[in-house]
Amino acid sequence: MTEPSKRPSLAHRVEYALYRWMEGVLGQIPLDVVTIAGEVLAGGVRMVSSKHRKLVMRNLRIATAADKPTAEDHERLMRDTFRRAGRNLLGSLRSALMEPEELGPYLRVEGAHHLADRAAAGLGTVLSWSHMGNWEMLAQAHSYLGNYTSGGPIYRPLENPLLDALTVDRRTAQGASVFSKHDGFNGPAKTIREGGLVTVMSDQRAGGHGELCPFFGRLSSCTPLPSLLARRAKSRIVTLSISSSNDGTWVMRLRSLPDKVDTTELMAHLETAMRDSITDVFWFHDRWRVDRTRPLSFYTKQSPTEPSKEASVPTRLVATLPANAPESVAALERILEIRPDARIDVLDDGHLPSLPDDDRIQRVWWDPHCPPEHLPGVLQRSDGNHPAPLDFALVLDGHRDLAKAARRFGLRSVIGCGGNGKPFTRSFPRPTDAEGWRELADALAATPSSGAS
Repeated sequence: MTEPSKRPSLAHRVEYALYRWMEGVLGQIPLDVVTIAGEVLAGGVRMVSSKHRKLVMRNLRIATAADKPTAEDHERLMRDTFRRAGRNLLGSLRSALMEPEELGPYLRVEGAHHLADRAAAGLGTVLSWSHMGNWEMLAQAHSYLGNYTSGGPIYRPLENPLLDALTVDRRTAQGASVFSKHDGFNGPAKTIREGGLVTVMSDQRAGGHGELCPFFGRLSSCTPLPSLLARRAKSRIVTLSISSSNDGTWVMRLRSLPDKVDTTELMAHLETAMRDSITDVFWFHDRWRVDRTRPLSFYTKQSPTEPSKEASVPTRLVATLPANAPESVAALERILEIRPDARIDVLDDGHLPSLPDDDRIQRVWWDPHCPPEHLPGVLQRSDGNHPAPLDFALVLDGHRDLAKAARRFGLRSVIGCGGNGKPFTRSFPRPTDAEGWRELADALAATPSSGAS
């Protein structure tokens, strides 16, 4: 079932026309040549788009933090991610124009028996996968994945109604169904109970509707949908990875999970699948971004305190404390109580009050009176103190030049105290006692009654 179509605008029609024109061009070129062109184009994007370089690098630093790679390793991974993204993007567009039997020379499937055996026995399955590799291969390759007679993806309808209709038509051309993520899971669960295959992209941010658990070690809001579907349909989950090869082909790897896995267990298995080829993952969405005004909140009903104890990759902040206000340390102590996974770099000018003896609090030397052009170097030193990147700044002394530098550095959230407006994303009046500082910390993790950023 899909949402009612809306009337396409002129912009939608232009976008659709350009898309079909591009398909027409790609349709005249062999798939292996298209993938080479994709690599070249992606290399150009990498050179000119600092925004995308920073985003990919941030995601890779989090995803590989446990491995503690060097700066050279990060650079190599970032370059390879762009190269494979271009290969996979254009390869996906070209694959969508091909018949399933034409894909055979370009596809190898490992672990196909995990689906084939269940399909032969009439058992439905939830297929959990991430945005990686040539994703159109999955839509076209049902005959290679157990040959289920019913099923299809849970998908998010596209903003462009013309492209959305085209996508749905192609998804259903081979007899598949499509299930809008806005329609609930009764339809998908019924399909699974009747022996069908339902695919769920499971690596996206789930926002306030998700469950909190580690993902690549970092506390994240993750979709509970695959586990809920499997329990509702009394079925099993199989994970899928799609890796690209240098010869212009792709490898699908299937792994069957134990019965009754919960969301935390599922995400660990999905992470294993993604590590088959970490640079084939589409790291161009801000998977681990923090909220601008509540950087310690996930907007969920679930408190982050207990699940954050299982996180191995910290949420990182750089903080300043106001002069002659030792009670302000209570804000840092409260942050560590709310979010045990936090790591705080406190900028130290030599006059800091006594800080808790806690490895999660680190001192970083700085001169608050230095020229503004030196402040990016301060942030760079703090950022480089851990394999994972900085997430936000907590400028409790209201240092406006530091706040400006933090925004230019790329920190999404810059919380101030005693200052108003830009460059702060949120500002508080300066508390007068320890309890007030603790309340300030609480406000950074609070879930409002409605709305999210």
